Amino acid sequence: GMHYLRSHYQEAIDIYKRVLLDNKDLLALNVYIAICYYKLDYYDISQEVLDLYLNHHPDSTIAINLKACNRFRLFNGRAAEQEIKNIVDNGTFGADLIKHNLVVFRNGEGALQVL
Repeated sequence: GMHYLRSHYQEAIDIYKRVLLDNKDLLALNVYIAICYYKLDYYDISQEVLDLYLNHHPDSTIAINLKACNRFRLFNGRAAEQEIKNIVDNGTFGADLIKHNLVVFRNGEGALQVL
């Protein structure tokens, strides 16, 4: 955790992978590994690791949001928006984050304005 907080993402990945080798049931570690790869700009690898988690937890708001962010970086805003469109209307955990990211994916369209 400390490596991640210090932006030492590769070191964090190495530790998370070692823990995962001995504890294969800790699937959520795949999300942390995927976030680290995302931070290192390895969006395709991030998505591969994230899919390991999403195969077991397809409704995870955090994982779906990260998948959308990967698609935004790999493809475009429209591809990212397709990933999260279903969870926006559900009022689920993280709805504000999802709405924020939709604005980013749409190049600022739909942003709230403060005068």
